[in-house]
Amino acid sequence: MKRASPWRGFHWPSFFLMLGLCTVGVLVIYSATHSSEQADLKNASVQQAAWVGLGLAFFFGLAFSDYHRWVSQGWFWFGGGIFLLLAVLIFGREVNGAKSWIRFGPVGFQPAEVMKIAFLVGATALLVSFRERMEKFRTVLALVGLALVPIFLILKQPDLGSAAVFLPMAFGLLFAGGARLRFLLVPLGAGLAGVLAIYLWVGHFGKEIPFLKTYQNNRIRTFFDPNLDPLGSGWTIRQSIIAIGSGGFSGKGFLRGDQNLYGFLPKNIAYNDFIFSVLGEEWGFLGGGLLILGQAALLLCIAWIGMRAPDLEGRLLAGGVLGMLFTHFFINVGMTIKVVPITGIPLPFVSYGGTFLAVCMAAMGLMQSIWRQRRLG
Repeated sequence: MKRASPWRGFHWPSFFLMLGLCTVGVLVIYSATHSSEQADLKNASVQQAAWVGLGLAFFFGLAFSDYHRWVSQGWFWFGGGIFLLLAVLIFGREVNGAKSWIRFGPVGFQPAEVMKIAFLVGATALLVSFRERMEKFRTVLALVGLALVPIFLILKQPDLGSAAVFLPMAFGLLFAGGARLRFLLVPLGAGLAGVLAIYLWVGHFGKEIPFLKTYQNNRIRTFFDPNLDPLGSGWTIRQSIIAIGSGGFSGKGFLRGDQNLYGFLPKNIAYNDFIFSVLGEEWGFLGGGLLILGQAALLLCIAWIGMRAPDLEGRLLAGGVLGMLFTHFFINVGMTIKVVPITGIPLPFVSYGGTFLAVCMAAMGLMQSIWRQRRLG
């Protein structure tokens, strides 16, 4: 009897979109760092390529596994993520004003990024246990309460960008699970209320948010008025807008971005949080538009996988991944063009960073598992 190919039922469009975005990321990271005199920055593109290889190992490991097994262990992974968030507050290394890293010799990772996928499977396990009560308001409250636990611990670091992802993930999970639309206003309303409170507290009254560092409060202030500190906290957003605007339709060319090359766009963030600014300057509206279309196409693939999932678990996982990646995509691109405040959040598959890249590729592995189970089932 002929053995079925392990590649049967593979969702190739999402796989090649993911690889394409990763390839663009390595190229733009090289452009953003090749002129730096710092050794760690000059080697960033090589490190990113190595992390793509590591991410592929996570991707294939999850793609060829049964996603039900991860959901059944959801509480274990959620608890492990909470343990790591507590550990980083005690033993973590402070980088750029936030205690976000745990290091073992030369190897380091960010527990807040790991928590995103731990929350995904933990929240899915919670909602599966409430299967018969999905339309009840207390189910929504339970999931929002679960999300507030990592949000609180991540804000203690403080890392506002990572904390901002969990409520949209909860929204995606609830929407995919079939919660009543009026109940979905709870996580949405909580997020909007938080934004309004920040606007009034910092932008209108000029006060500081107590759990954020001074430089983070200044970022919010300069979002409302970039001229408040044009040579300080307002510098980065001004240079980002100049970089993207000067790229024109087709860009200045690969490795020819003046704002990046001469350090007007700070090199310590150009290859990470502001990678879209580097791309926009060198590849112009055409390159930036294609990147946005690539991200949008991948999100549509995830939505399609969720719609065609064979069961509730698959739909929930797809909804959570969609919420996570869309939030990163929207905030990252938005902050480079002054649509949202600078929060320090990476662009999926493109920005420099091993932990987040591995988490994104692992999440896409879960999407492949859902698709394969449907086709093989």
